[in-house]
Amino acid sequence: QASLLEQEKFDLFTDISQLPQNAVMRRINELVKRARGVKVHAYIIHYLRKQLPYTWGKREKQRRLIDRLDREFLMCARRYELPKGDFPPLEPFRQALLEIKDLSEFPKLDKKMVREMDKVFSVDIPELLERARHGQ
Repeated sequence: QASLLEQEKFDLFTDISQLPQNAVMRRINELVKRARGVKVHAYIIHYLRKQLPYTWGKREKQRRLIDRLDREFLMCARRYELPKGDFPPLEPFRQALLEIKDLSEFPKLDKKMVREMDKVFSVDIPELLERARHGQ
């Protein structure tokens, strides 16, 4: 029974020593989740904006796009190769879009910024994870 108590003590100290590292990993994972969400939001607005006509009938077309937002999410995910799991919940996003008078007033998608964000995902985040694993 003494050895069992010693093992539990050792496990507890190990868990406690790993707490700061686990907190860092959780923060990095949360950062990744939020960044992926930002990227998807930007692409959704970009996609919907591109579906609007240049002149007449914008309001009606925007309303139709919002009405069939589930289909538009699917088309956007396919077109830009975005994971469906990164998309926001449908109904709250639909409600937010209904409050926007004209989607075409949003600025165009900055492709350079998207490339920078992709670099963050492919280079910077893996570096952060590696440093966190080694306690730096």
